[in-house]
Amino acid sequence: MSQSHTLIINELLRQPERGPEDRLSLEPGVNVIVGPPNTGKSKWLQMLDYLFGDDDDASGAFGEDLANKYTSVLARVTVAGEAWEIERRWDEGTPKSRVFLNGEATNVKDYRHRLLSQLEIPILHYPQGNPYGQRTWPELGWRSLYRHMYRQQLLWSDIADKQPESEQHACILQFTGLAKHLFSKEYGELVEKEKKIIELKAQKEQFVSVLSDVSKELLSAEEIGVGVTPQSLEAARQRIQGQIDGLSQDRQTLITNLTQGLLGQADNEVDSANKLDELAEKLASLEGKLEELQLARERNRIRLAEIQEYRSSIEQEVERLLRAQKAGSVLADLKVTHCPVCDRPVAQDSSDASCFLCHRPFDAASSQGSVQRLEMEVEQTRAVLAEGNEMVAVLEKDRERIGERIAELDMQIREIRVLLQPVRSAAAAVLPPEIAVIDRNIGQLHEQLLQIERVSRSLSLRERLSEQIDEIQAETAKLEQEVARQGGELDFERAGDALEDAMNTYLNAIKQASPTSWTHKPVRVRIDEKRTRFLIGEQKKWSTQLGGTLTLYFLIAYHYALMNLTKDEQCNFPGFLVLDFPAELPDGSSIQDKENFVIEPFVKLLETENFPKCQVIAAGNAFESLAGANRIEFSKVWS
Repeated sequence: MSQSHTLIINELLRQPERGPEDRLSLEPGVNVIVGPPNTGKSKWLQMLDYLFGDDDDASGAFGEDLANKYTSVLARVTVAGEAWEIERRWDEGTPKSRVFLNGEATNVKDYRHRLLSQLEIPILHYPQGNPYGQRTWPELGWRSLYRHMYRQQLLWSDIADKQPESEQHACILQFTGLAKHLFSKEYGELVEKEKKIIELKAQKEQFVSVLSDVSKELLSAEEIGVGVTPQSLEAARQRIQGQIDGLSQDRQTLITNLTQGLLGQADNEVDSANKLDELAEKLASLEGKLEELQLARERNRIRLAEIQEYRSSIEQEVERLLRAQKAGSVLADLKVTHCPVCDRPVAQDSSDASCFLCHRPFDAASSQGSVQRLEMEVEQTRAVLAEGNEMVAVLEKDRERIGERIAELDMQIREIRVLLQPVRSAAAAVLPPEIAVIDRNIGQLHEQLLQIERVSRSLSLRERLSEQIDEIQAETAKLEQEVARQGGELDFERAGDALEDAMNTYLNAIKQASPTSWTHKPVRVRIDEKRTRFLIGEQKKWSTQLGGTLTLYFLIAYHYALMNLTKDEQCNFPGFLVLDFPAELPDGSSIQDKENFVIEPFVKLLETENFPKCQVIAAGNAFESLAGANRIEFSKVWS
């Protein structure tokens, strides 16, 4: 990130319900907000935090009292050299997710994305824990990064309090410029595809195992005693087909022998055989005719239902016409007694030859025409109804005739079956029982062949899974090449050294100002693809070695190191820092006598030519005689 892609707060304004607005003017470089406790320093910083995309409502962000007193907060900022005006309102009717950017309403999510885009910080997704785990990769958004730029008054115990280690690590990689290489789009796709390969392989193994167990129970074939394979299924198919062929040959032999034994009786039974053939042909003919008649009866039923429905509609039409005719005879004698326009009574002319309203003469032919037309319509509709009744009668007669014919054929078929029954029984008695056993065995073997075919089709799913795995592996190989190329740009040692050197530079500076300030060994920073470790000396974790005051020095050194990254074109820190110092450290010591010398290294850093557009905002009790900083004093203590 270049110096042009930094963030500077120029002015903060908050609008109360009544009275003038409150204003806080800031400058590039170091700004110190000083005043005793409860003068509102932290509230200003919390409102700034709210402007930078807090998801909470105003009451949750900086307290109900201020949310009731004020209606909006606005910041004039410079983002990567461009002037922005950011405003959030919480008056009645404004959603808490609404942000007004340069007067234009947008939602918080889009606003945060636009902020990252303007600062040229890539929007990435990172793994939480094992990259190949089931959890999806969350977005490394602006709010996660801002936790490393804004040190709240009550959160001075961790690199970023209440932030998981994986998220802290991702933020540090983002600031050092490594995240875009380690958490690249190609790497995310590679992980997803490798997870898919693992899933498909497990699915394939489970499928084959279940199929083998089921196949053994269904087929009972010796060829699949260990596991089902296409070759074992083919061997089982050939063996069963051979058994079917053998049984079919045995059956044919039995029938041939039986036929030869009966040939001697054939001459004496020629007439009986001819009679049986005639009965069989007649039975087949009668059954065919019966089927045709049954179809004809169904067609007759459908047609009769249609005609009956049509006849019913005609009957209803006749009834409507008769009602109209009766109504006409009743209403014919009604006269107009009032004007249809003004509703005043109309004087009737004594003459009956003309209309007293329009004064035109009556036409006897026309007065009877409507009545005659209605009577003609009734007669025509009745004629159509009569035709419908005739059609219904014809169809009902056809139905009765078809029913009688079906009954006759059914009787004849039953008679022929009675005549054939003794012959069938005799034939069954003549056939040897071995044929029935053979037929049963052949049927069982055919069922086994069908089962083998089903298993074979199911086994083809394994081939489809293998093809999917091969396709994904081919895509994975290309992604691995790209990820390997990007991995060549991952210099964890350089990034760790940059943070380590800057932190120790800061600690050297405060030790020079106060020789008893830092009493431990130098800080060591170790970064790899999985985590970032801050050590005191070589092997000791910082959080287990440092007390309250030293923890404060260590954490400020971390922020100093992040600020140093701003000068590196490859890094993504926007040169902006907010430090809200606690009134008292966890060990009970006061911060007031330490404020100046812990901030002085930032003053000197931001005065150099490498940091002309960076900004630090620090809130504390005194900052007495701190040269080079823009000093803003608060004096009114709020109860």
